[in-house]
Amino acid sequence: MPVEITDERVAAAAARLHGGEWWFSPRQLYYAVCADVELSPVRVASGEVGLGLVLILLGVIIAQHLVLLILGGIGLLLVVVGAVTHLQERRPPPLTRTLPLSFGDFEQRFLSGERRWEGLTTSPPPLLSAPADGNAALVVCDRTETAAVLAANAQRIGNVDIVVRGDEPADVEGRRVVVLHDCDPAGCGLVAELVERGADVVDAGINPGEVAGRRLQLIEGAPARMPRDLSAHLDAAQTDWLRSGRRLESATETPEQLVQRLRAAL
Repeated sequence: MPVEITDERVAAAAARLHGGEWWFSPRQLYYAVCADVELSPVRVASGEVGLGLVLILLGVIIAQHLVLLILGGIGLLLVVVGAVTHLQERRPPPLTRTLPLSFGDFEQRFLSGERRWEGLTTSPPPLLSAPADGNAALVVCDRTETAAVLAANAQRIGNVDIVVRGDEPADVEGRRVVVLHDCDPAGCGLVAELVERGADVVDAGINPGEVAGRRLQLIEGAPARMPRDLSAHLDAAQTDWLRSGRRLESATETPEQLVQRLRAAL
């Protein structure tokens, strides 16, 4: 069971995200707090086995038949239970990490009213406009929040024009476009859409091949419908992962990780 989320825990997560003067989104703060309140599993198998052996040894030392029978029986039972527990504890943890509350509940409890978290960006900065510099790299984000984080930290990126999906120029044919997106059908579909429009696309987003087998803050839902054919962009296993209803938001990464992802693509 996760520990309780308090203002102090939110403040600590916000301070960590803002360290080094990074700007972060409400959703990044949410995922950071959820990660902070996760509890590591408690290993009890060794304790059960150890206690069982101690009871058996104590019964032998006392050397009374009735005491040995009672303590030895309890000790043997604990050893068996410990062995079974050990097998269970060796099972790999589920790939989906616990999210103790929804983003909507978090937003209502900790992002409303008079609360102010230093470094939090809540609205798109002025950079979110039609690109004016034809020499700048065009960065297209599938979420306004993602674009706002990149724009707020733009001094660490370089000469880029940052736009949200739908605000990119009508004619992108032949232009180099970097796409930053969530790992979900809509985000992955944005890459395929821009490729179909003739853009020279660099995919800097999160794709299923990158997350498969990793323990992450996934969101699980009903099986998803694919917005378009992604067979030219993703293999069958990755497409099936998207269809399963699982998704991973780019906000699970810190602002620094997002900027590093973009800079690597540039």
